[in-house]
This record gives sequence, C-alpha cells and structure tokens, in this order.
Amino acid sequence: MTSRSLRVLLVDDESLARRRLRSLLGDEAGIEIVGECENGAQAVTAIRQLSPDLVFLDVQMPELDGFEVIERIGADAMPAVIFITAFDDYAVNAFEHGAVDYLLKPVEKKRFEQTLSRARDRAATKPAAGETQLRELLRHLGSAVPSRLGVRVGGKTVFLQPSEIFWIQARDDIARIHLADSFIDVREPLSRLESRLPADSFLRVHRSAIVNIAHIREIQPFDQGDQMLLLTNGKRITTGRSYRQVMQEFLRKAT
Repeated sequence: MTSRSLRVLLVDDESLARRRLRSLLGDEAGIEIVGECENGAQAVTAIRQLSPDLVFLDVQMPELDGFEVIERIGADAMPAVIFITAFDDYAVNAFEHGAVDYLLKPVEKKRFEQTLSRARDRAATKPAAGETQLRELLRHLGSAVPSRLGVRVGGKTVFLQPSEIFWIQARDDIARIHLADSFIDVREPLSRLESRLPADSFLRVHRSAIVNIAHIREIQPFDQGDQMLLLTNGKRITTGRSYRQVMQEFLRKAT
C-alpha cells in the first residue's frame, strides 16, 4: 500500500467481536472499513464484490467457516487475512505452521497492533507469499486431526473429547451433538463436523447422522437392507439407504 487507505473487511458472527475490532481499528491511521459480515456466506460475496486489502476472518461461523471461505474464494484470489479464533492449541499450531496471522479472543490491543503491522506489510508487498501461506495452511488443516473438538455454543467455545461424543444428528440448520446423557446444539454443517473428527472413530451412517463406533453395542437388520444401531446408552439409530455400502464394509471389517 502507498498513500491510500488499507481497505478492511470484518467477518465475525459475534457483534461484540466486530465492535471490538472497529474500536481498535479506529485508533489506526490509514484504515477504511469497507464492510462487515456475520457469516461465511456473506464473507464470500463481500470479498468478491468489495475486493478488500485485508480481511479479519473469524474461524468458526454459521454456513461456512473461515477455512471454507478461503476454499470458496481460492488462496490465489484471497486478500491478506488475519484470523480471529477462540480455538485450542490445534488451530493455533496450524496457523503458525502456515505462518498466517491470527488473533485470539478476546483480542488484546498490543497483540492487535503487532499483527496489523505485519498484515499491512504483507498486503503491500508480499501477495504471492500470502497465497503460499494460505495454501500451506489449508494443506496442514486437511492432514491434521485435533485431539479435541472445539464448538461454538452461544458466545463461548466448548471443547469436547471425541470419546465423549456418542453420535451427532443434523436437525434443520443445527447439528445436535449427543453425549452420554445430554446434548449440545451447534450451528455447523454436519459435513464440516465430520471432517474435524477422527475418521477411524466415527462413521457416517445416514445423511443426518454420524456415530462414534466405540459406542455401538449392537447392529441388527432393519428394513430392506438397512440396519438398526443400538448404542451403549440405549439410543437406537437407523442407517440410510445411501450408506448401505458403508455399513457393509464396516461390518465386514468388524467381524
């Protein structure tokens, strides 16, 4: 950047988080906030239409998360990015692996100033480096599996051990994560949750159901080739027609 303002887009599903960023940016010279988005789908549209120089991008949001926003836009077309996250060490390590700037919530002023300074330099002089870093980040995320699952519940992030999860159910626009005797509702696509879970421990058995195989007590024939799963907590789940081959393969390996 030279004398013109750095054009900034704010993307976070929490209004308080966006307000905090606006306040911090208000103390900085040469900044123009060109827009705000509260979910990933809005962010994709805004990035394409507004062509900002820098995006403050929340990691976990409704509809599309921050990583999926980058995948939709393409690393080669993304402006400079500062991730905003309340994730655990897994995500932070992934960001550092890709040399990508990030801020942990709640955002502290000193850290914000340091990160913004680096982002200004990157947006001005190193677009190719930024593209490489985003590609490296996406590759790392695609090959790594977190030891804990962080999910946004209201204004907080709850961390779950995969072993705690019995099954996950898609319900309209939410995913219901069932534990032994309780559940947690999160606004995240079932496919995204599936990608964040260890593939050797969880099985997609229906378009609206993922099951922790460690909690399957019994499998019974059900209807026209489908199966009935009995979990260790007594829950019964029927498999879907599209997942018959998956179940057959699972039974073949398990017996």
